[in-house]
Amino acid sequence: MVQKERSLFNIFTYSCLFGMILCVSCTVNKKEETVSTVFEKVDTSQIPMDTVSSIDSTLHLDNGIYYYSNKPFSGFIKEVYENKALKSIASYYKGMQHGITKTFYPDGKERDTRSYKENVGYGRHFGYWENGNMKFDFIYYYDKREGIQKQWYESGSPYAFLNFQEDREEGMQHAWRENGKVYINYEVKDGFRYGLQKSALCYTLKDEQVKTKIVPKEQGIAFKN
Repeated sequence: MVQKERSLFNIFTYSCLFGMILCVSCTVNKKEETVSTVFEKVDTSQIPMDTVSSIDSTLHLDNGIYYYSNKPFSGFIKEVYENKALKSIASYYKGMQHGITKTFYPDGKERDTRSYKENVGYGRHFGYWENGNMKFDFIYYYDKREGIQKQWYESGSPYAFLNFQEDREEGMQHAWRENGKVYINYEVKDGFRYGLQKSALCYTLKDEQVKTKIVPKEQGIAFKN
């Protein structure tokens, strides 16, 4: 039977302040940096507070849709570590990932927060290194990168600040070695790059999985988390 866990739902009340919002230009501290872009709000008002375990035998995934008792599931799915500490909590509507998903390190520190709309990335996705430093801050619009996408080294030094429009590089692109030395500093206009291009973004951050997307040379090389 579905267990109602209102305390877990409170996590999402807090999370909604950072995701599922109209993203407008604002300045906040480094750990809460966002981007300047406009989104419609993800409607989660119809998601009940019902919460089930990810290992509940009644819950199953079929073709990207979660079912509970053979019906598309609406509510929250939680996953825990072996020590019962919360590993992740995600909201679903009609079987689809919808709203906020949060994950945590074994010690309880927040790992990342991601926003979805009907099973696709939509809104702000941001995460932290285990030491608490910001790791990445991305924005997606229907699973496409939009606006400035930021990444940092574990030390806190900036790694890459890249601008995207409809999932393609557009505007100024910057990247740094961990010692602070600039190795990418160019502008993209209509698919063409102008400026410093000492090397491509062809490696990943420590423990951060990055999908590499190769496009024609004149369009540059982009990466997607």
